[in-house]
Amino acid sequence: MNKTSLILIRIDDRLIHGQVVTAWVKHLDINKIVIVDDDAYKDDFLKGVLKMVAPSGINLEILSREKAEQSIKEFPEKSRTMVLVKTPQTAEFLHDKGLEFKELNVGGIGSRPDRKVLYRNISINQDEFEVLKNFAEKGIKVYCQAVPSDKPVDITELNFYKKNTGR
Repeated sequence: MNKTSLILIRIDDRLIHGQVVTAWVKHLDINKIVIVDDDAYKDDFLKGVLKMVAPSGINLEILSREKAEQSIKEFPEKSRTMVLVKTPQTAEFLHDKGLEFKELNVGGIGSRPDRKVLYRNISINQDEFEVLKNFAEKGIKVYCQAVPSDKPVDITELNFYKKNTGR
């Protein structure tokens, strides 16, 4: 993917949903959404639902990790692309395969028994924390921000991060 075409990469386990994605699309003038998720790629019903809830006029692609690896360098330069993934590990996979980004938006990761609250509606387990920490240590700004009107919060400023890194 061209450096100029990627506007936002966002972790949100709900992928496309209501006003959150609509707010980001409008705020950043996005014209293309790329979802990278193996489960969504394989599930025709889920694909249909995601296409129905995508904002009108938006070019939507739903890719598996494998397909994304093949496609990340082919997006047109003039597109304004938002990439949506469910997990930090998928963001890490894309980065390792050549998707360049300087910032990573963490928008929503739901709670589960193996997760602890990172910030508001964002819960992560130890493996997910390690991925986010590694991004931060590489100089990639990892921040929590549900919608554009919220203040972005750098994860390195959170007590969770400080407690788990000894900083």
